[in-house]
Amino acid sequence: MGALILHNHLQSDITALPNQFIDEYMVDAGGEFVKIYLYLLRHTGNPNANLSISSIADFFDHTESDVRRGLRYWEKMQLLKLTYDSSKNIIGITLLDYSRKDSMEDEVSVATETSKILHLDETTHQQKLENTGPSISNPLPDTLREKELHMTPDKMRELSSKEEIKQLLFVVEQYLGKTLSATEAKTILYFYDHLGFSTDLIEYLIEYCVSKGSKSIHYIQTVALSWAKEGIKTVNEAKESTNLYNKKYFTIMRAFGIKGRNPVKVEIMLMDIWLEEFAFTMDIIIEACNRTMAQTSQPSFKYADKILSDWHKNGVKHLSDLAPLDEKHKARAAASANQKPKIAANNKFNNFESRHHHYDSLEQQLLKR
Repeated sequence: MGALILHNHLQSDITALPNQFIDEYMVDAGGEFVKIYLYLLRHTGNPNANLSISSIADFFDHTESDVRRGLRYWEKMQLLKLTYDSSKNIIGITLLDYSRKDSMEDEVSVATETSKILHLDETTHQQKLENTGPSISNPLPDTLREKELHMTPDKMRELSSKEEIKQLLFVVEQYLGKTLSATEAKTILYFYDHLGFSTDLIEYLIEYCVSKGSKSIHYIQTVALSWAKEGIKTVNEAKESTNLYNKKYFTIMRAFGIKGRNPVKVEIMLMDIWLEEFAFTMDIIIEACNRTMAQTSQPSFKYADKILSDWHKNGVKHLSDLAPLDEKHKARAAASANQKPKIAANNKFNNFESRHHHYDSLEQQLLKR
């Protein structure tokens, strides 16, 4: 079929979406996350937007945890910056300029970003941000910023002059199917010079990410930093780590009764949250899967995520922690049931308006006749 001819009859009241978002970010993001980002764009520059986590959740019929998770995802992608109050409630969102994203500092200049700041009205919603998982002994940034990527021109030339680096950059370009930008090349050199990755490990890193369906340098960064946090230094260690996670994925899939296919991106994203962010053991995750199947009679990652998010919020660490929560749930359910008025069945014996009489009064009326 021939090329499509696209006509534009849009009115002036539009929301502008940078092409870079479509080209580099949309393909790797879950559909619900894309909706949230577009909704934020829609309300930029509107001081009367009166946004809140709750209002965004209501608009999309999401949970508030879904919204916060989407916001954290775009922060990890360096497309926005979140600000918090003293209780760790999200109170502001700054949408970042794509052209400045790779040089983003820890503190975003409010003066240069005023037109893109969204304030959230959380005065009546005190939801706290969930913990981000277990601490690590050697903390690394979640994303690479300019100060971490800083290399002098002399250092860049020194590294790029090495034959193994020349070969590495060539191989990376073949995998990604494009010429590397200066920032992308600097990121690859960061893996080599600062993270201590060998050229073989970096080549496997790129191969692994492409095999997962992503050529985004930001996704590659995320995986590289994750491996560095795990202390991975060799290709074999990386393969063992990825195989371990693949085994966990398929264990969870089997608990849902899903066989014969690989998990899709949204499912992987949720399982990574359960395993990494919530740091749940497999027995807890499997229990949530079992309860999901018992309640819905079908696999539902979203339903299981609601269960696990609630357990995480209540500090569940072991299966034994579930018993007190279950007892509280039963008590609340019983109290709720007792408060509900009983409704008579609709049948021929009681399908009429009930009459309420005082029988002593009726007896007196009969005696007077």
